[in-house]
Amino acid sequence: MRILNIKKCITFLVFLAVSIFAGLHAQEIDSLLRLSEHYRTVNPDSAVSVARQALAKVDAVNQPGIAARVYFSLGYAYYNRNDFELALEHFNKSLMLAEQSDNIQLKALLHNRIGNVYQLKSYYSQAIDEYKKALDYNYKIGSKVEIARTLVNIGTVFAITGNFSIALQYMLDALEIFEQSGETEGMAWTSLSISRLFSRLEINERALQYAENALNHYRRLNNQTGITLAQTELANIYYHTGMHDKALDLLGKVIDENSRTRNIHAQAANYLLMGIIYFDKKQYQQSEYYLNLSLLLKQQVNDSIDMAKLNRYMGELELQRGNFAKGITLLNKALNDAQKQKITTDLRDIYYSLSDAERRKGNYKKAYEYFTSYSALKDSVNASQIAKMEMQYDFEKREKEQELISRQRDAMQQARLERQRMATLLISIALVLSLALAAVVFRFYREKKRTNQILILQNAEILRQKNEIENQKQEIEAQRDLAERQRDQIAEQQKQITDSIKYASRIQAAVLPRSQQISTLLRDHFVLYQPKNIVSGDFFWVTQLTDGRIAIAAADCTGHGVPGAFMSMLGITLLKELTATQRFENAADILLRLRRLVIASLNPAETDNDSHDGMDMGMLIVDRKRMEAHYAGAYFPLLLIRDSSVQAPPTHSNPVIADGSTLYEIKGDKMPIGHHIIEERMFTNHTFTIFENDLFYLLSDGYSDQFGGPKNSKFMMVNLKKLLLDIHHLPLITQQSILQEKFDEFKGNEKQVDDILIMGFRI
Repeated sequence: MRILNIKKCITFLVFLAVSIFAGLHAQEIDSLLRLSEHYRTVNPDSAVSVARQALAKVDAVNQPGIAARVYFSLGYAYYNRNDFELALEHFNKSLMLAEQSDNIQLKALLHNRIGNVYQLKSYYSQAIDEYKKALDYNYKIGSKVEIARTLVNIGTVFAITGNFSIALQYMLDALEIFEQSGETEGMAWTSLSISRLFSRLEINERALQYAENALNHYRRLNNQTGITLAQTELANIYYHTGMHDKALDLLGKVIDENSRTRNIHAQAANYLLMGIIYFDKKQYQQSEYYLNLSLLLKQQVNDSIDMAKLNRYMGELELQRGNFAKGITLLNKALNDAQKQKITTDLRDIYYSLSDAERRKGNYKKAYEYFTSYSALKDSVNASQIAKMEMQYDFEKREKEQELISRQRDAMQQARLERQRMATLLISIALVLSLALAAVVFRFYREKKRTNQILILQNAEILRQKNEIENQKQEIEAQRDLAERQRDQIAEQQKQITDSIKYASRIQAAVLPRSQQISTLLRDHFVLYQPKNIVSGDFFWVTQLTDGRIAIAAADCTGHGVPGAFMSMLGITLLKELTATQRFENAADILLRLRRLVIASLNPAETDNDSHDGMDMGMLIVDRKRMEAHYAGAYFPLLLIRDSSVQAPPTHSNPVIADGSTLYEIKGDKMPIGHHIIEERMFTNHTFTIFENDLFYLLSDGYSDQFGGPKNSKFMMVNLKKLLLDIHHLPLITQQSILQEKFDEFKGNEKQVDDILIMGFRI
């Protein structure tokens, strides 16, 4: 019996020692995992080393949950070190252990990370499968932030494979969740993903906006990795907008940071972009150097991302040297990569390069086949639809806010009616009480003894009614307080709506040409641009066409405020798409094609031919080499001031002469860019010679239609012409100030009746 007790004691002590030992190991493993997580981004090699130390202690603990965390941490360290095969191996081991312990949160995280690996290895179908599994788990958990992260991952894959509309919807849903949750890092990451999507679609203004938002978020978080990613995207946008030197300068800083963190994948992508920029600058030797450097790094880590683009530019280099066989071989290799990865934009560009190569070889049949494929893919990348989706997203948010304000306004009206009803009731009660009191006093004098007891009863009744009145007073005060709170809420909602529209005006301003951009194309200019209701239905546009000519346009869309702004965004988008992809003989040709696109966009089913939506426009195309101009107008005139001794334009009307200068008006056609009662016919193209000191004005009717002055009448076009002729000899910036001053003086206290747009410029 004594021996048995000794054995039990020994067994208990051994169990106790093992438990204490296991507990110490678990604490040590937890500390190592935290240290590995710290090293993960700053020193991936140290992160791997520390995670391996934790793995060596797992067997002593014998707990699947802890083992799953260790394998996940080691896989994540390999992932940050770009060892994707090892990362995938350890993630799968962690997933198997997480299944045993039914750790849903870890399973969701693992499926997301496995999807990241497949995405980087260009296995997009497998990546989508893993992300959807992660999304299912996150919905079960109810974690909104993790749901949003997974939505961004799915949207990124759809963007890479060319499903742009679906990709943007996923990303906008995620951004809304992050904004509601106040998750700054999520907002930064999602903004960066949306920027990359718009960059793929060459919507550079929007891409720049979201990239700068992402950079600001990452800087507030002091997240160096995020800052580097945002700067990389900004460099890419600078390249696409023609700011090559600015892009190269920023890329140099990014490469230094990626070299410090040993991020080979990022370095390869940076060198690829540098090679592309130098190719566009026609510095082919430097381009070849950086392209080969990118290829070497990609082969080092088995990176297949952007291999289609890399091989296309290497093929283009060979074509530049006249090595057509080698160049076409590389282009076909690029085509094979793009088809495997289903990257629509790369396929489009490669088909164009192959078409050009076969044309230069004289193989016109193949060149035509490749160009047909290029055109089909180009048309499928519908950038204007993406822009409309995002605008619809902002508009729906404002509609919901307006609906809330309407409900609160109804509640306030109901409270006012209830307050009036209570006031009427109180007056009636007071009147009844006054009559009763008078009757009691009258009877008191007549029957003092007999009515003494009745008086006591009346006093009791008055006291009861007084209590009721006090209660009703308190209720009225409570209703008044409620009405005041609702009034304050309505005021706040109105402020939010105004702020939203002001934000929309910044978006609209971002798509209009900047003054610096216009200055590179025109010798001197000013733009007087004054919306009636924060956002404008008027817009202006200046660009260089593919043949080197300069196109200048001013337009007035149907309506003003938010509806007019939507139309102006559509007009700018369609103009950019037309001039970037097609060639035109003259200004009338551009207006005719634009009218067809506007009609198709606003009425694709052709079921409402009575729609009057559209725009008025003036379009001037200038050929500096030939000193020749083409003008066509949809209602809009072109005003031209030149020395009276110089030849007048062939077609003009209503000339005004003063001090040796003449103002000529070249009228536009009386039909809009949109549906018209007259069947479709060509716009009139006015061709005339231009001279060095010619001064041009394009303008909408907002300035001349303004009411004001002592008789509250319109300003009128004839007065505007006289004003322009009086001040035309002054610097253009001074002309703008005078026009603004005269407009404000004439308008006085009257409301602005329409959007204002006047462009003055010299070629």
